Amino acid sequence: MSRRGVQLTIAVGAVVMAALVVASTGRPVPLLARPSAFVATIPPLPTGTPPLATTTPASRTITRPPAPFDPSPILVALVQILLVGTILVVLLALARLLVALVRTPHVTVHEEPTFAIPLVPAELLEAARERLRDLESGEPRNAIVAAWLDLEGSAAATGLPRLPAETSTEYTERVITVWAVDRERLADLAALYREARFSAHPLGEEHRSRAIGDLRVLIADLERVADEQASADAAAHADAPTGAGATARGTGSPHREAP
Repeated sequence: MSRRGVQLTIAVGAVVMAALVVASTGRPVPLLARPSAFVATIPPLPTGTPPLATTTPASRTITRPPAPFDPSPILVALVQILLVGTILVVLLALARLLVALVRTPHVTVHEEPTFAIPLVPAELLEAARERLRDLESGEPRNAIVAAWLDLEGSAAATGLPRLPAETSTEYTERVITVWAVDRERLADLAALYREARFSAHPLGEEHRSRAIGDLRVLIADLERVADEQASADAAAHADAPTGAGATARGTGSPHREAP
């Protein structure tokens, strides 16, 4: 139930309770009382002289106030039971609403799925180093476009699937950020590629310097990740038991004594 519905329900309950309290404490209305009337004849006042003529006394109708309503004890008991029951129902509804508002909802936290980070391909590092050398010479626009296209090809060679709605640039950014690289530098290099590919204004040495700086940082990050992966792989192989020794210990034939 919405907050507005809760407020409306509470207001209606308060009005009903107030009306019931007023009705129980007020004076009963004499709905079944009927006005009673009687006709009284007023005798003539005595006088000192005899009347000259005989006259008929006038009659007047006097209306008495209605008699008060006296309900039976059974009816009073039924009204009291109905009043108490209504109050209990309203209080129960209000209590349930308050409990529902105060109760903390149960939230289930699901753990994020984990996957093994792939090794940094040697082809990716080699292509990045070659394009870094190309960026230092030649026309800035062509060098920037060629550098990014090589990154796209190396990202596709990793075998990571491409999402249906992804562009090639978005896919390359997502693949390279699988490793611990500088995301801001990668985003800046992608922006330079889009500017060089789709804009008509000339690109100068400032754009070349930005691209060279971005690519150098990315190469350094990828080399660091590759070294860490190689060290971890070497440590894992060093801790594992040698296969030949384990095989010899497990498959050795038992010694049999001669009779």
